[in-house]
Amino acid sequence: MQTKRSTSVWRWLALLLLLGVLLTAIATAVSLAAVFNDLPSDLLVTVDGQAVDLHGLTAAHAWLVFGLVITAVVVLVVVVPLALLFGVGVPLLLAGLGVLLALVCAAAAVAVVGSPVILLGLLLWWALKPRKAAAPAPGPAAPPPVPVVGQHTDNSTPLA
Repeated sequence: MQTKRSTSVWRWLALLLLLGVLLTAIATAVSLAAVFNDLPSDLLVTVDGQAVDLHGLTAAHAWLVFGLVITAVVVLVVVVPLALLFGVGVPLLLAGLGVLLALVCAAAAVAVVGSPVILLGLLLWWALKPRKAAAPAPGPAAPPPVPVVGQHTDNSTPLA
């Protein structure tokens, strides 16, 4: 018997993130295509002394640019945060754990060295602390309630 597995929230969140990244990349690529289609005719781009004719680009070049834009957006969304996490976050975490370990070791050393003083202070505090006032003795117990005429005390016959 198979049980139906429900998809987790994290899976939906990952799918929405992927969809958002792809839509951002597509919007960027489409806007770049619109910009390249409206270039002025006298635009001259020079790379390493070579003149590049942007109006002579074919559809294959457009698809290549589209793929490069998608790759660049995915790198920006995935690789850059991971590089920051492992390059900055993990060293800071390790440094914080090192400081915490040093403080624990220092506290243990102070506790061992100062244990006689701590013990004397505890005994002195116990000896000098004010005593709690004794609780007053409970008074006599209240008498049981008197039944009123016409009131049922149990499931027996009525009183009136």
